[in-house]
Amino acid sequence: MYAREDVNVGKVLQRLPKSIREKVLADAFLDQCWTVFKKHDPFGREKLEGQNLWKALLEALPENFRKAILSNQYGWSLQQDSVYAFTNCGRAGEPSVSLIKFPEYVKFTLALIMHKYGANAKVLDCKMALKPQEMDHSMRKTKVVASLGPASWSEEMIPKMIEAGTDIFRLNCSHRRDGDFERVYPLIRRFAKDMGRKVEVLGDLQGPKFRVGELQNDPVKLNNGDVLEFGISADDSDTIREGRITMKPTKEQNALVKAAQVGIDLLIEDGLMKVNVVEKLSDTELKVKVVRGGKLKARKGVNVPDVEIDCAALTEKDIEDAE
Repeated sequence: MYAREDVNVGKVLQRLPKSIREKVLADAFLDQCWTVFKKHDPFGREKLEGQNLWKALLEALPENFRKAILSNQYGWSLQQDSVYAFTNCGRAGEPSVSLIKFPEYVKFTLALIMHKYGANAKVLDCKMALKPQEMDHSMRKTKVVASLGPASWSEEMIPKMIEAGTDIFRLNCSHRRDGDFERVYPLIRRFAKDMGRKVEVLGDLQGPKFRVGELQNDPVKLNNGDVLEFGISADDSDTIREGRITMKPTKEQNALVKAAQVGIDLLIEDGLMKVNVVEKLSDTELKVKVVRGGKLKARKGVNVPDVEIDCAALTEKDIEDAE
C-alpha cells in the first residue's frame, strides 16, 4: 500500500495538461471542492467517509479523470489507495476526510493517479490485477455467502443463486414471518441436491433491538436545544408526537430506559440524531435535551454506547428462531 510521503504532490501535478493544471492550482478550485463536499454532507458534520466521500471525490475530480475511473469496473481500488494513504490510518482504521482537508485530498488523488498509473490516468484492468476466474466451484477456497430475503427466496431465484456460486445462504431472522423460513429451507435443500452442490444455511439471529415507536402523524422535527419526554408507551395510542418520543414496552426496551441515567447520550438512527438525558422521572420516563437534531421517523434504531443494559443477548424471538 502507498504511503502519503511516497507521492510528491506539487511536483507530480506539474505533469498535468496545462488546462487542467491551471484549474487545479487556482484558488477557485478550493471553493469548488468545498461546495462539492457540502453537497454530500447534508447533516453538516464537516467530515465525509465511505460512499459519500467517494461520490464527492468523483464529482470534484476533473472530468477526464472521473470518466477514466468510472469506465473501469475496478475503479474502487483507487479510492482505497488514496484514502488510506492520505489519512495514514491503515487498513484496519476507519478513514475520513474533513471539510478543510478535502481540496488537499482531491489534489493528492490526482497526483496518486499520475504517480501510479501514468499521465493518461488509466486505472487497473483485470489483465493487470486479476488471475482468470475459477469456474469450477469445487476448486474455490473462498466461500460465497448470499443473503436471502423476500426479493430472492423464490423457487425461481434460489437455483439461479446456487448456479452463480453461492455456498452459504444467510437467513436474516429479523425478516422471519409466518413460516417463511419453514418454506424456504426445504427449497434450498431440494435445489442443492438436484444440482449436485453442497450448500449450507446460516441463520443470523436478530439479538436485542432498540427502536423508537410509531408516529402519531408526520415525522417529528427535533430541534437542537429542545427538551422532550422520552419514555415507554403507556398504550397503543401513546405514539411519537411533538414533545414526546416513545418506545414500545418490550423487555429489552424497558431495560434500556431503566438503565439510562442523567448525563448519558441516546443515539437515534445510527447517530444521525442525539439526545442527552437531563432528568430521570421514573424507570420508564426520561426528560431529554436534543443535542443533534433532525427529522425523526417511525421505528428508527436507538443506541446507548455508555450504558450496560440488563437484558439477555438472546431474546425470546432468537430462541424461537434458533429452534
